[in-house]
Amino acid sequence: MKKIFVFLIMFTRINASAQFAVIKDNDGYVNIRTEASKGNNTSDKLNNGFVVYCFEPKNNWINIDYSKNDKDKNGYLYKDRVQYLTEFTKIPLIKETQTKVIFEKDDLIISIESKKFESNLEKLTFLGNNKSFLKEINGKSFWGTDGEIPKMTYKKITLIIDKKTIELPKSSFDDLFEPTLFNTRINYDSKSDILYISSSNSDGAGGYEIVWIIEKGQYKERKVAYGF
Repeated sequence: MKKIFVFLIMFTRINASAQFAVIKDNDGYVNIRTEASKGNNTSDKLNNGFVVYCFEPKNNWINIDYSKNDKDKNGYLYKDRVQYLTEFTKIPLIKETQTKVIFEKDDLIISIESKKFESNLEKLTFLGNNKSFLKEINGKSFWGTDGEIPKMTYKKITLIIDKKTIELPKSSFDDLFEPTLFNTRINYDSKSDILYISSSNSDGAGGYEIVWIIEKGQYKERKVAYGF
C-alpha cells in the first residue's frame, strides 16, 4: 500500500505538468520549431487532431515529443495551440480490481484487463550471454522495464459502443508491460467522435505513457512516450 501511495504522489506531480494533447489551431495546423521562439526555425508541421506529448509550458512555449512516419521527434509550439486530452469528457471508472478496470457512461463501456507475464511462453532475447539484460520480447523492443523480465502484461482491451463489441488488436499492446490499471484515464471528444484511452505505466525505471485512439468506433492508432 505504501508503494502504491508513493507512486500516486509521483504520478500526480508528473502529470500536473506533462500529458498528451491534440493539435488545435485556427489555421488547421501548427508549425513545430526547433527552439522556443519565432524565427527561421520551423522543423515540421502538424495538422489539427495530431496527438503529441506535452511537457510543462515555459515562457508561453511547450516542449513536445511526438511520433511521425515511425520516427520519434521533438520540438516546440506555442502553448495555446493544443487541447489536452483531460479537457474532453471524462468516462468514469465504475469498477476496479487488481487485474481489471471498467469504465462506463451512457452507451459506452470499456474494460481493460491485465495478467501475469509468462516468460516460458514467450521468446526472450537477451543482450550478451549472461541474460542479465532483456533486449526483446518475441522479436520486438518493448516498454515497461529497464531490461528486466516483466511481471505483468495487458490481457485484453474491450469496448462496447452502442451494443457493438470492439476488441483492440493484440498488436496494439503486446509490447507494453507493467500496466498500472489504476492510472487509466478515458476521455471522449464528442465533436470529433474520438475516444482516448491513456495510462501512465511503470515498474520504476521503465516508465512510459500510452494513449490508444479510437475514432468513430474504430481503432485508429496508439502513441507512446517516455514522459520525462
